[in-house]
Amino acid sequence: MNYNFELLKKPTPFSLGNMNLWDNKYIAQNVLKKHLNYDINSGSRKLETIYKTVDWINNKFVNAVKILDIGCGPGLYATPFMHKGFIYTGIDISQYQIEYAKKHNSNKNKIKFYQADFHDWAFDDKYDIVLLLYGIYSFYPKKERIELLKKIRNSISSNGCVVVEVFTPKHYENRYEKRDWTYFESGGFWSEKPYIELNAFYRYDYIDLVLVQAAMINDSIKVWNSWIQTFSIESMIEELKLGGFTHFECYDTCTGEAFSNNSDTLCLCAY
Repeated sequence: MNYNFELLKKPTPFSLGNMNLWDNKYIAQNVLKKHLNYDINSGSRKLETIYKTVDWINNKFVNAVKILDIGCGPGLYATPFMHKGFIYTGIDISQYQIEYAKKHNSNKNKIKFYQADFHDWAFDDKYDIVLLLYGIYSFYPKKERIELLKKIRNSISSNGCVVVEVFTPKHYENRYEKRDWTYFESGGFWSEKPYIELNAFYRYDYIDLVLVQAAMINDSIKVWNSWIQTFSIESMIEELKLGGFTHFECYDTCTGEAFSNNSDTLCLCAY
């Protein structure tokens, strides 16, 4: 077997791996299981946090009706928002997440789901609120983030708002670069067949970036890079300004708590 060991070196920022989570049914279903574990913050927030987020947004934006959830996953916010009177649209890149969302959210007049990559989403409707929750904004290079913000700015109503939730450097301040490995004889996260999993955590402190990397080794080497850009209030506002937003409100999380310097998350409402 010829292994490409270059894949296991510390990569340059925002390099892509060679493994696709969304097209592999086995992996995609395991990702879905993480989203549906309501007791931990994993693929999605805990269920109690989701309900608190919906309540906060409903109470804060009393005149809002149409809401777009980018990276909606299995649609856990959809029915709670619908019960508050919102018309909800969710988009996600994963076919399996969207299939689950459609099956478990039945009101087709007020809830719509689309399998789509936001890079290709037309943004041809007007929304009162656009959601970028639980760090999804952080997964992409700056150029792509700014392009997304510009699209959102053009698609929100005159009094509309984008709600962005990201991680601050505090979230990772006590994590150090490391690599470890585990052998799975069968039924691991990445494959039903036997494989070795190499996990790595890398820091790029000069740009407030971290990488959580998983590599699967069996008959070849497959790598998934999960990049996470962290933000201060100042750096997040700077990007929002580049996206065309001019007014900002800062919170600790998307449940409305006040932000403090010790917060490991940051939520901004931008207008």
